[in-house]
Amino acid sequence: MRLVYLTCTLLWLVMSALIGMSFISRSILSADQDFAVFSQHLLEHVGRKLQANEVVLSSYAAYRDLADGHRSGHAFERRLLADNPQVRQLFYFDDLSDPSNRDALLRKGDAIGAPLSAGTVAMLRDLQQDVQYHQGQLTMRPLGPDPARSSYLLALPIDNHGQRFVGMVVSGAALLPPVAAGSLPAGGELRIWQGAQGNDWMLERHTASRSALEGWLFPRFESVYRLGGDAQPLTVRISWQLGFSEMDPTEMSVAACLSLAMLALFCIGLRSYARYREGSLEREMRLFYLANHDRLTNLANRNLFYDRLQHAITRLHRSERKLALLFLDMDRFKPVNDTYGHATGDRVLQMIAGRLRQELRSQDTVARLGGDEFAVLIEDVDARQEIDLVIARLKRAVEAPYELDGHHIRLGVSIGVAYYPEDGLLIEELLSVADQNMYGEKSEPVMAL
Repeated sequence: MRLVYLTCTLLWLVMSALIGMSFISRSILSADQDFAVFSQHLLEHVGRKLQANEVVLSSYAAYRDLADGHRSGHAFERRLLADNPQVRQLFYFDDLSDPSNRDALLRKGDAIGAPLSAGTVAMLRDLQQDVQYHQGQLTMRPLGPDPARSSYLLALPIDNHGQRFVGMVVSGAALLPPVAAGSLPAGGELRIWQGAQGNDWMLERHTASRSALEGWLFPRFESVYRLGGDAQPLTVRISWQLGFSEMDPTEMSVAACLSLAMLALFCIGLRSYARYREGSLEREMRLFYLANHDRLTNLANRNLFYDRLQHAITRLHRSERKLALLFLDMDRFKPVNDTYGHATGDRVLQMIAGRLRQELRSQDTVARLGGDEFAVLIEDVDARQEIDLVIARLKRAVEAPYELDGHHIRLGVSIGVAYYPEDGLLIEELLSVADQNMYGEKSEPVMAL
């Protein structure tokens, strides 16, 4: 039964795991779809912002080309900044290979009056070289060691000679959708960098990390995209580690109910099987008992007596101890059946069996061989005097009067004894010697009515 319980427990665990996995897979599929929708929404938003950056800078370049030499009061620049919140600064500059132009850029303000730092001017000089190398295309570069690393520079030539330029500082965080529409889910991570190698980080966002258990149980979604083309080459990597919060509570409740229902069925089945097995064992034990015991007296029958005698002989074969075999035959028992009937005779046999059990030890074997013949096996005998005392007690017990239905019945008993190994080494030899000794002592008892 332990093996049956263990097997059923393992089977229940496996089936519960399969049920849970089937429902979890549905939640994972739904989460995968949500991840695809979120990624698509984010990429579309970033793409629109990148296009807006190009439009703003191109518009500003055209404006500066037209307004060259004329004071405009920065009204147009302020309007561009107000309509495009991702743009932090707008400015124009001449060829920065000339130190005087660099000094002039440091002294003057941009469209909203904020001065440029020396580090920004140095980066603009490198960016100007990139613009000239790419023959006037829009070029970008991450801006300085900002803690958030969420700003970058864009530069574009105003004329075809590559001597006059416009630039702007763009906020990387402004590329992302609004918080309500595009916030990262729990376990999410977003990284944006320039180019395809991932050396120049521009933006990094992540939410609370998942536990190690969630990382082991649930998958991690990850996608990498490239945006912006040659003008603003960006690489976006979005990842999402699923956790328990993404699992549908309703489906998990259904899975738990199915698991509990299956456990209940297993328990009912195991209980029924245990009862069936218990009943089967009881029937087997009952049949074994009936096959090895006398139905009338409940004493051992001839088969069981021979089996125990053989085991006793085998056990004492190499020892110096002895065993005694007593053979008992009731004297003048037949007249009891003839006079009072077989029912009374059966009751007398039952009383004889009870008296024999009372006079012997629990480890001694008492058997009814048939009719009114009984046998007793006594093991671990030290001296014959012990057996003589046992025989005397048995005679007194058997020959004591029997009171049945107002009748006073007295019987006699003849007892023969054989010892192992003196009288024989085999069962047949011991039984033959005990039978002969019994007949040598047989006498006619008195039956009192």
